[in-house]
Amino acid sequence: MDHLMTHDKTTFRDLMTRVALAQSSSLNLFTNRDAELEQRAMLLKRLAFTIFSSEVDQYQKYLPDIQERLVESLRLPQVPTLHAQVFLFFRVLLLRVSPQHLTSLWPTMITELVQVFLLMEQELTADEDISRTSGPTVAGLETTYTGGNGFSTSYNSQRWLNLYLSACKLLDLALALPSESLPQFQMYRWAFIPEASDDSGLEVRRQGTHQREFKPYVVRLAKLLRKRAKKNPEEDCSGRALAWEPGHLLLTLYTIRSMEQLLPFFNVLSQVFNCKVTSRAAGHSGSPVLYPNKDIKMETQKVFWSKARQEIEEVVEKDFLEGVIKT
Repeated sequence: MDHLMTHDKTTFRDLMTRVALAQSSSLNLFTNRDAELEQRAMLLKRLAFTIFSSEVDQYQKYLPDIQERLVESLRLPQVPTLHAQVFLFFRVLLLRVSPQHLTSLWPTMITELVQVFLLMEQELTADEDISRTSGPTVAGLETTYTGGNGFSTSYNSQRWLNLYLSACKLLDLALALPSESLPQFQMYRWAFIPEASDDSGLEVRRQGTHQREFKPYVVRLAKLLRKRAKKNPEEDCSGRALAWEPGHLLLTLYTIRSMEQLLPFFNVLSQVFNCKVTSRAAGHSGSPVLYPNKDIKMETQKVFWSKARQEIEEVVEKDFLEGVIKT
C-alpha cells in the first residue's frame, strides 16, 4: 500500500478527492441513506489505513485537508458507523503524525470524546430512571430517544456500541503512549481520569455551602455501569479484572454486545492513576506502576517504548480487519 502511494503521486490525492466528493454530495432521494453513509465510512477507513501504512509525517502536508474531512464527517448527526471510523482515524493520526502537527486537532478529539461519554452517561442514567419508575429492566432492552430532528434513535444498538468502544479505544491509546508523545493531551486528561490525590467528586464545604467537585468521566461511567451490571447479572463483567501496564493497551476487544463489557476498562482507569490506590499496592506483585523506573538507562527506555509501540500498532492494525477476526 505504502509503495503504491509513494510511487504514484496522484493515488493518495485521488483517494482524498473521493472522500471529499462522498461527503459533499447531497443524499439522493432514490438511494438508501444507510448504504451511502456506509460508503462514506468505508472511504474514510481506507484513507486511515493508507496513512497507517505510511511512515511518520509522510502525509503531514495533507493534514489540513484530512482534518477538514474528519470535521465534515462529524457534522452529520446520528451516524455512529461514520463517527466510529473517525475515532479510528484519530488513533492512526496519534501514531503517524508528530505531536506538534496535531495541536489544532486536539480540541476536536477531546470534544468528540466528551460527547460520546456524555451519550453513554445519558443512556445509563435513562435506564436507571426507567427501572426506578417501572421496576426491573429486561436484559438487552434498548433505550430509545427521539431527537430534535424527529429521528428515533436506539443508543443501545450494535452501531452505537461500536462507537462507544471506538471512543474508549482512543482514550486507551492516549493513556498508553508516553506523555512526551502527547503533550497536548496532558492538559485534558484530568477530565477523564482521576489524577493523583484526586478525591473524585467528594463533597466539600466552602463558605457554608455544599459543592460537589467535578468527577472524571471514567469514575462516573464506572459507577453507573456497576449499578447496571447488578440489574443484569448475565451481563455482569465486574468480576473480570484488567491489569494496567505502561505502554500496553487495555482494550483488545473488536466488538461488544453490551456496555457492561466496558466496565473492567472503566474500573481500572478509575483506580490505577490515583496515588492512594497505587501507594497501598506498592511493594506487591502486579501493583500498577505508571512509568518505567526513571533510573533505567535512556537507551533501555527507548527499547521499551519501541517494543510497546510495535505491540500497540499490531492491535490497531487488527481494527482494520472488521468482519475477519472472530471474537
